Amino acid sequence: MDFRIFYRHLRTLYLALQLLKKLFHQLSTGPHRQKEFMNQMEIIGLGSLPIISIATGFTGLVMTSEIAWHMDFALSNVSMIPGFTGQFVVRELGIAVPALLMVSKVGASLTAELASMRITEQLDAFKLLKIDVVSYHIFPRWAACTVSTVCLTLISIAITIIIAMLTAVTKYHFNSQEYFNTLAQFINSMDLLCAVTKSAIFGAVIPPIACAYALKCEGGAQGVGQATTDAVVSCTLAVITLDFILTAIFSALL
Repeated sequence: MDFRIFYRHLRTLYLALQLLKKLFHQLSTGPHRQKEFMNQMEIIGLGSLPIISIATGFTGLVMTSEIAWHMDFALSNVSMIPGFTGQFVVRELGIAVPALLMVSKVGASLTAELASMRITEQLDAFKLLKIDVVSYHIFPRWAACTVSTVCLTLISIAITIIIAMLTAVTKYHFNSQEYFNTLAQFINSMDLLCAVTKSAIFGAVIPPIACAYALKCEGGAQGVGQATTDAVVSCTLAVITLDFILTAIFSALL
């Protein structure tokens, strides 16, 4: 039984790779469905902005307090808070947190929506009308998720650093100019380029995995729930695994 479940997940991930290949092909050849893309940008991007802003804001607050406490305990000096905070945010936390929130919000939504369409035989109607579900339904959501993840990552990095700076100023008596001067010594344009690259990859892999589980959905409402759960777990593992691989590659290159 366990082997069959493992094999089913492997087949679904293989379907996700096929979907990703088709999506990149359509990106280069069209059609791009700009109107639906902009509509999905509003739903996915703007719809995810509040929760990501709140989560990353509290992340900056907690992270600054924790780093300061450990530095004060170990070194009796908190002057390096901006550098450690900035590198941790730009290289890791400010990228991973938005991606995982996109998994839980957007990935789950995409799976539930497409799985419901499969259960109610709407996808069969697409086939009768000779409408390609990848081109018509999945592509604009994939493109919007990719672009939105990049934009939301940059916003989350900015929010986290601003909250971290305010925490350092109010609690640890930093000067804002001093904070940003120290921060600039530890962060450069390559760090931001790596952040954009990682976020784009995360945003690009979430929809294919989510939609692959939806296309394999069976068994009515219970099947929709199971497909959504499996998609969120697989997307989360994919993001964490890719984060490790990309971090190792960028660390070696830089």
